[in-house]
Amino acid sequence: MKAQSVKWASVAACLLLSACAAGPQSKVNYVKATERFEGTLPCNDCRGIKTDLILQRDAITGAPQGFYLHEVKIDAPGGERVNSTWGKWSKNQDINDFERQLYVLRPEVGDARAYVRMDNGNLQPLTDQGMPAIDDEGKSVALELLTPDLSPAAEMDKDN
Repeated sequence: MKAQSVKWASVAACLLLSACAAGPQSKVNYVKATERFEGTLPCNDCRGIKTDLILQRDAITGAPQGFYLHEVKIDAPGGERVNSTWGKWSKNQDINDFERQLYVLRPEVGDARAYVRMDNGNLQPLTDQGMPAIDDEGKSVALELLTPDLSPAAEMDKDN
């Protein structure tokens, strides 16, 4: 009889310890290791530049790493022209507006390019003067975020 009560006591102790070990679930911050953006940007000598941009981050820290940019000039004189560049990118604060995040692409060959991260996740290209790029009609243009939002809050919003 004493052996059975010792056995039940040890089973009860294991159950209590395992219940305590679970504890409250902590919030997990997901790192987007890759983000992809697409869109058509304005062009002086063609109908537009079809743009595909892939930004890569460190999977653990989320720090910016590399980028790949593929551009096609639509109906350019002499035929469509294709340009692919790659290099490093960085995320900086705008010195004139601390709320604004600048994404600066530094290709291995060519000039740096700057984009502003918009509230909806899209990237708005900036001109050499730091102004938002606009199309022929005076409307601002942006590269649309294609990577799905995997955060738990986004999943909850989709269910409702």
